Amino acid sequence: MGRFAFVLKRLLAVIPLLVGIIFVVFLLLKITPGNPAREAVGLRASAQAVANAAHVMGLDRSLPGQFWHYVDGVIHGNLGYSFKTNGPVAPEITAQAPITVWLIVVGVLLSLIITIPLAALAALHPDGVVDHIVRALSVTFLAMPVFWVGLMLLTVVAIPTGAFPVAGFGSGFIGHLHSITLPALTLAIGVAPVLVRSLRATMIEVLNSEYVSAARSLGVGGPRLFRRFVLRNALPPMVTLLAVQTGYLLFGAVIVETTFNLPGLGQGLVSAVDNADFPLVQGYTLVFAVAIVLIYLIADIVVAALDPRVVVES
Repeated sequence: MGRFAFVLKRLLAVIPLLVGIIFVVFLLLKITPGNPAREAVGLRASAQAVANAAHVMGLDRSLPGQFWHYVDGVIHGNLGYSFKTNGPVAPEITAQAPITVWLIVVGVLLSLIITIPLAALAALHPDGVVDHIVRALSVTFLAMPVFWVGLMLLTVVAIPTGAFPVAGFGSGFIGHLHSITLPALTLAIGVAPVLVRSLRATMIEVLNSEYVSAARSLGVGGPRLFRRFVLRNALPPMVTLLAVQTGYLLFGAVIVETTFNLPGLGQGLVSAVDNADFPLVQGYTLVFAVAIVLIYLIADIVVAALDPRVVVES
């Protein structure tokens, strides 16, 4: 199986999964207490106004008809209307999404910058002083809650030094990067310990493999040996683990955005829950679920690019 066929197979496998996710998210509004149409028009609205709202929302149809109405809306970018603002949900989520994407992407990059050097140092000196220090640091940072790490960075770094803003997203590329650094570092500190332990173990296994011994016997050594034979073969399990940590990253984004007052999806979700704005909560849930599926898909493609055996075995 070629890489194109492998990617196509993964894309086709995602379709029924997305349909299942949309169905589960659709049911969320059905199991919540109260009448969505009444919530939309207000408690003092007339029965006719409630009936009109129910017709617009598709609530006067059968359950399959309501599901198809919701699916058709999702396909056309309509995720419903907010109970709080009476405005469409999709534009609000679209405006906040770039901030969360920045947070996740920079957080992943920082976690890799932390993980790869530390894991390499530990793997090259197994059971040595450096290895014990790295493992001790991993356990220590793993025990730190995300909100506590964020508060410490605010208290120890941002406020005393003034080097980083304590809230907001800035303007322009540099402003965004400047504002997102500490929140992303908070996420990275939470994810990196797990990645370090995984990558260290895989690197030790690769360093003891026969093909690395053969490469050394042929005179390959130093950075070239590490880059071509060790790192490339040790990365796929870590990429898979990083994808598994997606749920942690998104949950962490909710906490981090609230801590650093970033107007992203996480803070929007918290606000929607506080206001009992169920269509907005439903929209955020759908976006988060689809994001996790897409990240898993990207991880599969990256692993296949790093390790051709994955394509052959599939």
